[in-house]
Amino acid sequence: MQFKRLKVLMLVLFILLDIFLFNWWQAGRVTPNQVADANASIISEMRKQNIKLTRYSTTIRYKSYLAAQHADKQAITALPEDLTVTAAGDNESLVADFKTNRLMKKDDNKLVSLTPAGIAKAAGYRLNPILTANKTNGDKVYSQQLNGLPVMTDAGTMVFQYDKNDKPIRVVKRQLIHSQKLRDDRPLISEEEAIVDLYRYNEIDSGDRLSAGGLYYDKTLSVNGYDIYLPVWAFEAYSGHEKYILKINAFTGDNLST
Repeated sequence: MQFKRLKVLMLVLFILLDIFLFNWWQAGRVTPNQVADANASIISEMRKQNIKLTRYSTTIRYKSYLAAQHADKQAITALPEDLTVTAAGDNESLVADFKTNRLMKKDDNKLVSLTPAGIAKAAGYRLNPILTANKTNGDKVYSQQLNGLPVMTDAGTMVFQYDKNDKPIRVVKRQLIHSQKLRDDRPLISEEEAIVDLYRYNEIDSGDRLSAGGLYYDKTLSVNGYDIYLPVWAFEAYSGHEKYILKINAFTGDNLST
């Protein structure tokens, strides 16, 4: 037990610098009214440049850093019996093929459809529209939920593959385990602020289109077998025929896009 506590303490030490920088940044911020006026002005300028935005939120939410580990194949929660588990994949993925599209019965005698949506929902995963939109092969990506947010990393996803008739043929499941909060929740920037930050970082140009944003947990570093996750705002951006994912640190507003 003492060794485990030491490991968690080491994880916390790695984010102390970020906490200090955030507090320093927060102390120097202008008033909320000034921020709102500045954001509205920038959003107006973006629209004049024909940058297409969906409806966005100004709501402030609260989240914390998390630590979690990757499950190996044996620790991943089992898939429905109507799927055929294969030996494909690595030691951190459970791969199974679809045998049928019929309805299956659960132990409580309620009927559920043996579909990707039904399988993912039963496992606690939900459709990730941004990762799915970024796929070029028709795969659909469902993300595991940690502390109320879906994850953006492969280590916490279920990926469903389809044939040419749009029928599901295979699923690859990965899972995060032993997740724990590393400190108390603190306020995040709003979706509007994240969009403004992307514009300031020159990630959005005239004529571009931006999807609705989503709050996710994304991996920032790894320490002693644990991945450290922080909340991010993520968007799918379209520039001409190109599409790419943009991400903003939801604590500090730093640009995490690659």
